[in-house]
Amino acid sequence: MNRQVIVELPEDATRAIDVRPEDLPQELRAAAVLHWFEQGRLSQGQAAAALGLQRGTFFDLLASHRVSPVQMTTEELDHEFRRD
Repeated sequence: MNRQVIVELPEDATRAIDVRPEDLPQELRAAAVLHWFEQGRLSQGQAAAALGLQRGTFFDLLASHRVSPVQMTTEELDHEFRRD
């Protein structure tokens, strides 16, 4: 099930974002999903699905927004590599 959310933005904010009005919903969706992914609230699969993307295309989106696909701390990575 999908949930619809209505977001109101002042006209000057939408101009500052510099996106065509018809692209604004997808732009907002992508911004929110990337933010939640960075926070660790969505997995790669969940984030890709939320945007209707294949995982590889989601990686391309991450790269274009300079977001790391690895959402682990240095300590977590170190622990994973040292596991027996």
